[in-house]
Amino acid sequence: MSSVFVQPSAPYRPPSRWQAFRRVLKEHWQDYLFISPFFILFAVFFAYPIFWALQLSFQKWDGVTDPTWVGLDNYRFVLRDPITRQMFYNTFRFLILIVPLGIMLPLVLGVLLNLSFLRFRGIFRTLIFIPTVSSLVGIGIVWKLLFGAANGWLNAVLSHVGLGPYKWLKDAHLAQVPIVTLALWGSIGFTTLIVLGGLQAIDEDIYDAAKIDGASPFSQFWQITLPLLRPIVVFLLITTTIMVMTLFSQPYIVTEGGPSNQPLTPLLHIYRIGVGSTGAARIGDASALTFILSIVMITVVVMQFLITRRRESD
Repeated sequence: MSSVFVQPSAPYRPPSRWQAFRRVLKEHWQDYLFISPFFILFAVFFAYPIFWALQLSFQKWDGVTDPTWVGLDNYRFVLRDPITRQMFYNTFRFLILIVPLGIMLPLVLGVLLNLSFLRFRGIFRTLIFIPTVSSLVGIGIVWKLLFGAANGWLNAVLSHVGLGPYKWLKDAHLAQVPIVTLALWGSIGFTTLIVLGGLQAIDEDIYDAAKIDGASPFSQFWQITLPLLRPIVVFLLITTTIMVMTLFSQPYIVTEGGPSNQPLTPLLHIYRIGVGSTGAARIGDASALTFILSIVMITVVVMQFLITRRRESD
């Protein structure tokens, strides 16, 4: 009886990650080729500037001479700078003023524009959205004419009732009024549109059932509308907070950050020290302040999200 020798097969070895990657790339190279423009643009115009700015935040550079490595000195300097502290205090004050109004005004306007018996609702919705598509530069010029001290329209109206004139653009405290109103005016159209979308997504049968149970209009709004609009309110809270912490055009056009740095905002302060509008350009300090602002903004937004999410779970 003859025996047949069978050579044992080699144990199976799964392909390495590099081999698997090469095989997938070879099979789907055309798919990757079509989506490559996005990643190239992302790397050139987003990822590379971020890493370069992070590197500059540890260097001293005026934009002309060779940069020198200074480590954490830029971060220490901007945190100890009294103007930076004033800027953070201004931002906190703007948050207290703008965020509540940026939530309540769209809710009120959204409810009014969603009333079924309101005539010309389409016209009113169009009018309230006009600020969103208007030029902020042109509106800023109108705002300067509105709040001007000598020939301002607002002072002209107040003079008829024996008030004023007020130096809206020159007084350190009054200068916040045109900035706050301009920021709210520019964002009210978009935020009201978001609230309108949330209101129209609520089923009318819920309100019909509440009316049968004898619920008043205020009870319907408090117990039905507001709870169902909670995701919209959270969205408005986060977006309004980000808008306040990134204010630039409004204070720059109206008061240029003055007087006494009271309306100074983070982006305007970064612009000043980065381009050297108040002295020599300090690009390293501007980059360091940018990352500090990013960390603060992310922290505030995450805290808002966690607090609102915890309340929803309760």
